[in-house]
Amino acid sequence: MALLRSLSQGLNNCAGAEVHMKQDGSYDVRLLKLSMHKKLIRIEGKNRYIGSAVKITDVVLEEPLAITLTGKGVLIKKTARLDEISAGSMQHLFPTLKLDEFYVQHFPSGVHSFVAIVRKEIADAVIALFKKLGAEVFMLSLGPFALDNVIPQLNTYGTSLLFDGHELTLNESKEWLVYNYSPETVAAFPLKIDIEVIPEEFLLAYSTAFQLILHDHLGLVEVTSEDIKLQLVRLTAGLKFRRYGTAMAFMFFLLLFVNYLMLSGYNSSNEDFKSKAGKQTYIFENRTKLEKDMKVKEALVKKLGWNKGYKYAFLCDQIGATVPKEVTLNELQINSLSDKNIGLIKEVPLETGSVKIKGQTNNVYVINRWIYELKQMNWVKEVRLEKYIADDQLQAQVFTIHLNY
Repeated sequence: MALLRSLSQGLNNCAGAEVHMKQDGSYDVRLLKLSMHKKLIRIEGKNRYIGSAVKITDVVLEEPLAITLTGKGVLIKKTARLDEISAGSMQHLFPTLKLDEFYVQHFPSGVHSFVAIVRKEIADAVIALFKKLGAEVFMLSLGPFALDNVIPQLNTYGTSLLFDGHELTLNESKEWLVYNYSPETVAAFPLKIDIEVIPEEFLLAYSTAFQLILHDHLGLVEVTSEDIKLQLVRLTAGLKFRRYGTAMAFMFFLLLFVNYLMLSGYNSSNEDFKSKAGKQTYIFENRTKLEKDMKVKEALVKKLGWNKGYKYAFLCDQIGATVPKEVTLNELQINSLSDKNIGLIKEVPLETGSVKIKGQTNNVYVINRWIYELKQMNWVKEVRLEKYIADDQLQAQVFTIHLNY
């Protein structure tokens, strides 16, 4: 679905989940799976689960997972752009909170920064829920900001983007200006990733999976958690080791195999050299004679006017069928005598593989069209107009066309 310029470090399958925490304590989980093959990313499946944690335990997950939390418990504030998050800046934004109890995510865009936080106990409960399903969580994001990596793929119009309760206002450079959430907000038109329609409720799940499968090529929007980050580092290292380890094992096996073939070849060659020694002496002694015979035969073939396998009747028929009615054909030479300076040589060589066409007409455009038509024939290599001049006696334009085949 999305053609990429470079591959990820061996991560070919993953899943992304948006977990929307509702006011009544239940979950609205939108799960989407991605695969990448030959630089092409495809959506392999998408499912939605609404209800308590007990219901969601029916999900089966085997792929690496990235999660985005939205809804109840996720606090988002906009401020002037921050180069980095510090204790002072966080106390200014959230003065009454104990920030060591929260996961923090910083998303800078243009002249603004969007800072999102969620209690660790809430996020850890969601992560633990997916771990029970057999999934490993390698990335955690908050709010809609992971969408930033896929905005260039969306069929957005204007500066507003509405989908599944989220409302974004962007500038011309696709930098975020305003973000609001209202459950009643829906997309004004069907959303597409490149050319594929995607339901608006799965857009954040797709964005979450997309930045995981291309984690080594994108600017990630994720919480600052060393534990979760370490999981992703281990995943990347394992993928690299698996890829390079397989390549090294293959190269080692290939070297052993080549070495075996070389040794076997050397052993058999020793015997062959002994038997071929006499033959080589004979070949060297007679090489000059063979070369002279070959040159004589080549000259004889050229002298006889070998026509590259084409019959003269075929060539005349093919060319004659294309002659325009405005053209009077005066002469048709196939493999004509060379007109090059041949000095004192009495026998003039033939120009094999060539045709000279001479005639007259009063319309140069007819000649141009005829040359174009000749060039379309599959046996023709080159066509060029050698001469086109006025002849006062004939009161017409005479021309010469040279054709190679």
